[in-house]
Amino acid sequence: MRRQWENRGRRCAIAALSLVAVLIPTGRASAPAAQEPEEPASEGRLLVLNKHDDNLMVFDVPSYRRLATIPVGKEPHEVVATPDGRKAYVSNVRDKTISVVNLETQRVARTLRSDHFETPHGLAVTPDGRYVLLTSEGSRRFFLIDAARDVILRSVTTTQARSHMVVVLEGGRRAFAANVDSDTVTLLRLPELRIVKHIRVGDGPEGIDATPNGKWVLVALQGADQVAILDAGSGVVLSRLPAGRLPVRVAVTPNSFNALVSNRASNDVTVLDVLARRVTRTVPVGKGPGGVTTNALGSRAYVCNNDSNSVSVISIPGFEVVQTIPAGAHPDGITFVPHRAASKKHIRSSRSSPRSQR
Repeated sequence: MRRQWENRGRRCAIAALSLVAVLIPTGRASAPAAQEPEEPASEGRLLVLNKHDDNLMVFDVPSYRRLATIPVGKEPHEVVATPDGRKAYVSNVRDKTISVVNLETQRVARTLRSDHFETPHGLAVTPDGRYVLLTSEGSRRFFLIDAARDVILRSVTTTQARSHMVVVLEGGRRAFAANVDSDTVTLLRLPELRIVKHIRVGDGPEGIDATPNGKWVLVALQGADQVAILDAGSGVVLSRLPAGRLPVRVAVTPNSFNALVSNRASNDVTVLDVLARRVTRTVPVGKGPGGVTTNALGSRAYVCNNDSNSVSVISIPGFEVVQTIPAGAHPDGITFVPHRAASKKHIRSSRSSPRSQR
């Protein structure tokens, strides 16, 4: 009996000591619970066309998380977005259509067709979002689309061959289109869609963009491995700067006078100082670089690598590749869509193809 009472006493003592250990702090801080790393604040969306997959990929920036993959028409080449970020327009070369993509529902809302859509290609949106300008290489026409109703307002024929890429200057009253096989750039008046004149610029103009102040137009001359700088008012060629091999696209940063030129054959990007009229850097990227765009802040550039199925992210002003985004088959057309808080900033896009490619 005494042994039972001793055992019971030991158990009570152990229980009491355990309770004290729980109630009295030990002086050691407990480790905080592990937390998931926060995703960086979103700046907007990056739209990437994959020509051989017939789709449009939507990525968040700067996390580069893929938000959607949207089927469009056959062999999409170029993409632009409205300034409010609600819609995108995609030119589909093989089925001769324009896909109107609702970026909120992430679906094609309408498909535009015309008997005169032959190799529809270059696209540009006016800063007020009212009009979309389209080039049609095969029919030698320019089209003006009402972006509110998504209908074709008017068209005009041109004598120039392969009107490829087009840029609308700030204010939306003038546009310049590069004519690859005529070695010219066409100046158009908007919204009348009236051809003002054709300007001879050099061998094989394709990529085209304008500086933020609207003073200069830059044209990538793929046949000369150069970039021509035009006075936007007079159309006079002021300078020609060297680029890499087969320069096919050019994009000017929105808040400076740096221009990035993608060189299809040398697999790199030439960085130009437009004010100083000089080359400042050459940045190696993936294979067959084409479409180029920047974010709204001008702190990063994005280059589609057609033959690497990827997008190179280039830091600005460091001008080095800091990340590579996997894309689909033959990515080319690309544009950045800022959040609506920044929607009044100029949205730039770019797409390219070698002179022999349709």
